[in-house]
Amino acid sequence: MNIKMLGAALVAGVMAVGCTEKESVDEVALSVNGAKLMQSKIDSDVAAILKAQGDKIPAAQQEYAKQSFANQIAQSFIFEKVLIAKAKADGFTVTDADRKKREDEFLKAIAKMPDAPKSLEEYFKKFPLGEERARAEFENGILIDKLLKAEQAKSPAKDYSAEAQKMIDGIVAENAKAANAEGDALKKIKDLKAQLDKVSAKDLPAKFAELAKANSACPSSAKGGDLGAFTHGQMVKEFDEVAFKLPVNKVSEPVKTQFGYHLIMTTKKIPEVKAQGDKPAEPEKVQASHILIKAAQKRDVPKKDDVVKYLKNNAERQFVQDYIMKQVKSAKIEASDKFKQFVPPADEPKAAPAAKDTAKAPAKAPAKAASAPVEKPTKK
Repeated sequence: MNIKMLGAALVAGVMAVGCTEKESVDEVALSVNGAKLMQSKIDSDVAAILKAQGDKIPAAQQEYAKQSFANQIAQSFIFEKVLIAKAKADGFTVTDADRKKREDEFLKAIAKMPDAPKSLEEYFKKFPLGEERARAEFENGILIDKLLKAEQAKSPAKDYSAEAQKMIDGIVAENAKAANAEGDALKKIKDLKAQLDKVSAKDLPAKFAELAKANSACPSSAKGGDLGAFTHGQMVKEFDEVAFKLPVNKVSEPVKTQFGYHLIMTTKKIPEVKAQGDKPAEPEKVQASHILIKAAQKRDVPKKDDVVKYLKNNAERQFVQDYIMKQVKSAKIEASDKFKQFVPPADEPKAAPAAKDTAKAPAKAPAKAASAPVEKPTKK
């Protein structure tokens, strides 16, 4: 995981908010260690974001978008108040070198996005919640990255080579099983083809439907394998080519696709129709039935270095999630009903060891008790 960009993902990416405005009488949406985020502030920020989106969000999705943006703002407020406070308490600061490095990373990351800003200043000026907020979030992102990177550096480096090799060995073993399963699928489809080859042309459609119902792994088996009419391109390439070339009521040889092995029987050919007056043109179609015997797909065997990188990135992501949750749980967070889901559940207290009942026990056991046999309880 790119720890360097994580702060931006947590803060700038979800539009973190501050709370410097004078509090009004409206509802407190969130309180984190005494810092309050008012509902009116969330509402005004959501309105600004929606305005910046213009007509990009369909009317039918407006309410969902509003709640989604509000949730992002609330979650970001928690991250900001908890993680930035921690970073500053640990003595982290932002230098000019940090800013230049982050600017280069940020512009590179968004370079291919539509209407991507050409400079950080341009991004700040276009930020829907204002230039001042954008600059604050930029700085906060750097602080969060520094904090997370420093915390992660405290953990000893782990060698993922053995785990990576185990994953690769597992894929190789699965591929070996898949090869056997594919052989079984091919054998079965050939056996069904042999059965159909013995049937007369008159009885072939009925026999094909019978075998499809009994053997095909496609939902179309319920209709005797009938797929209905379709045009070029609606089926995968291998299937498409055979279905359109096959004579009507003839059964193909086994056809392999990404889904397995097929027997195809084209039942009708529908020629294209040219446009006439108000009647639009109709492309060429065929109607076909098929029998599908699924075959397990082999997986590409990745390079060991790539698997090690994958495992390392996963571990880094998990560390960051666990660390953030630990910090959030240590904070005093209160929320209105709208944002209760962001208040982390309290850890269940550990059960205290049962106290021994000594009220009736003698202060000192008799000397003979030491040598007395102890009767062990028996299970009922």
